[in-house]
Amino acid sequence: MTRAEFVESCRSLTEEQLQEIAIQSRVRAGSRIPPQVVAMFRSLDDVTQVEELHVPTAWGTTHVFMVRKQERPAGSLPIFVNVHGGGWCLDHTERDIYFARRMAVATGCLVVDVDYVLAPEYPYPAAIEEIEALLDVLPDLAEKYDGDIRRVVLCGQSAGGNLVGAVTQRRKYTDRLNILAQILCYLPTDNYNDHFHGEELDERGQSTEYYGFFYNRDFEERKNHDVSLVMSSLEEVRHVPVTDIVTAGLDNLMPEGRQYYELLTKAGVPTTYRCFEHSRHGFLVNLYDEWKEGEDYVAGLALGHLQTT
Repeated sequence: MTRAEFVESCRSLTEEQLQEIAIQSRVRAGSRIPPQVVAMFRSLDDVTQVEELHVPTAWGTTHVFMVRKQERPAGSLPIFVNVHGGGWCLDHTERDIYFARRMAVATGCLVVDVDYVLAPEYPYPAAIEEIEALLDVLPDLAEKYDGDIRRVVLCGQSAGGNLVGAVTQRRKYTDRLNILAQILCYLPTDNYNDHFHGEELDERGQSTEYYGFFYNRDFEERKNHDVSLVMSSLEEVRHVPVTDIVTAGLDNLMPEGRQYYELLTKAGVPTTYRCFEHSRHGFLVNLYDEWKEGEDYVAGLALGHLQTT
């Protein structure tokens, strides 16, 4: 079954069937995390502080985790906003909080870890609009946690990178935030064209195609520039902040990340590109392949941007 055939087959599914497939996908994703990785998630409990919040916004209420080092210098902290991956439909989990803890330790930032709404319950553009609304209230929220709204870096993993890229392209959030840069990790940037090149989808390929269908029931909607970022015009991307794109060499999304880098560069956006050649998709949060080198690299990028102010 090709991508086009698979998407067409999804159209006959009922809402109840889509919900059940999503639930099964979330259960499978949780079961794939090895016990030795799960054991690492609490290793920074003694040096970091995590506070869970439900933040009211114009969109609704957003679930976030505010993460800081236990011991920190006096004064305001730069802000690192993290948006998790999972194909727009998989749960925010402890591994995402662990990534936030690691970034808090490595950068000294106040990390705002966002648990946005998921498809198919909330398809496009709900998650984008929710994050935009959260950024609108972030200045007042950050003040309570010693956050410095003049020094903000956004980071997104996979679908979270796609959402961050969409948010900065739309630029419908408050200008009170001084967003210095965005770090986009192994993100999908072309959700319309077949990155399987017409080949038969294996079981994992089919599962990821369900994710795309959950997010965009209308296939033509995938041409929107805030869904398929590479379909943006130069004018639509010209105003985005400084951008760092991180890809994985063993990931079929790698060419899309490279393509978005080339688009931003053509538009005159200061952009860097780094491919971790021996890594698979999601290596930073799944803690495999070159994850430690990747962690050091992403933390170094954030520190470099924050030190420019």
